[in-house]
Amino acid sequence: MSGILNFALDKLKSRMAEACQDGNVGSSERILSVVAGGFIFAMGVKSVVKNPLTAFSGLTLGGALIYRGVTGHCAVKDAIEGKKPETTIVEHRYFVK
Repeated sequence: MSGILNFALDKLKSRMAEACQDGNVGSSERILSVVAGGFIFAMGVKSVVKNPLTAFSGLTLGGALIYRGVTGHCAVKDAIEGKKPETTIVEHRYFVK
């Protein structure tokens, strides 16, 4: 049984590594984000009728964690590390005679 489980985990890790070219989230962090996001999302769905505001926050947080885990890219982590997107500066000079 453990051989099948190890095979499945290795297959999952290789697929996640292939899918993420320029992501900034590691594979173990991605798996944890998907699992935790799924749990928070499910708890939000469960409490939609009782507490809609709390459920909405759970749905958005869970969805964001699932998105982070699936794509492998985290904008918050980019902002904390100080990475800025590549920009092109165009300079215009006007000369007056």
